[in-house]
Amino acid sequence: MTNIALLMVGMLTAADRAAPAVGAPCTGREDPLAIRGKWTPRTDVARGANIPANAAPEVAVRIDRIGQVFRAAYPEPRGMEASSYRDLEGPQILQPDPYAYAYRSTYLPWSCNTRNHKLQLGTETATWAYGFVNHLTWFAEPQKELKVAGQPTFLLSKRVGSFRGLPEYEGTNNQSSNTGQSFSRAVLVTRPNRSPLRTVTRKEFLEAYLAAVEARAAPMIASIEASGLDAASKADAIKQRRDQVTKIQGTASARLSRMSPGEAEQPAFLTPPNLMQFKDFTPEAQGGRALVRLDRGYLENSVAKYAPQFIVVHWRWQKGVPSENFRAEFERRFDPNALVRLLDH
Repeated sequence: MTNIALLMVGMLTAADRAAPAVGAPCTGREDPLAIRGKWTPRTDVARGANIPANAAPEVAVRIDRIGQVFRAAYPEPRGMEASSYRDLEGPQILQPDPYAYAYRSTYLPWSCNTRNHKLQLGTETATWAYGFVNHLTWFAEPQKELKVAGQPTFLLSKRVGSFRGLPEYEGTNNQSSNTGQSFSRAVLVTRPNRSPLRTVTRKEFLEAYLAAVEARAAPMIASIEASGLDAASKADAIKQRRDQVTKIQGTASARLSRMSPGEAEQPAFLTPPNLMQFKDFTPEAQGGRALVRLDRGYLENSVAKYAPQFIVVHWRWQKGVPSENFRAEFERRFDPNALVRLLDH
């Protein structure tokens, strides 16, 4: 190849890699994946009260390490502009648990405005990827009134398969919005063969459910007792409230009383309505979701509080070529084992 030919190839390659410009002319027939975007940093979410100021630099270092794993899964944005930022304010599961924080990345799509035939960059997107560290955001819904063995419980989202050997769940961001229909998936990255979550059995759930119903009724009954009603009216109001409690508890109490030892140890799969007023368990194949509780034995006190002990990986996409390409590339390249190697450090 001549020097002139080599120079021409170099110029074409450089042009192909040139950053797109908002307002550049377009026809609407272009391949959006031919547009090569780039990665840029965004402003971080400031440190919350749960992370001491002297721990913030250590947290930032760990978020950056996690970010490298995410960026390796989508190193060259196509038809999108990628950006990421640190989030130093996460919800603490319990005190004094490891610090909760997150890595967040967002992907804005390029498109052709067919009215004025100008290239435009989206200002909103449903395409994101997250690494939630030491908390369960968008992976499991906390059930504040249900406690088992003194630990908080969570309802997992629907399991949809496996991802790199890990159980894969439907994320909590499957919805319609002004950016279109969005979809999501999530996995929980933990130490090998261990988990911060433990399955709640049917017996444990029913006992916790009955206790939660009683706990909800207690302040209402106390309010009646402290009211200025005469004795007869007060007794009648309290009886009505207790009858309501008995009715709500009825199905669960009956199921618990006749439950065999074998059924008692089965995992509790439920739908959200049955958490409020229990009627029956729902098999996982029919849409039942696993109820789990925190396993305190997983959390190592010997590990620095700023170190990740588990990470929820959550990714979102929507209909459209650039976003669906992001999903395909992310799922093809993402390596959960790279995150496992970051745990406890």
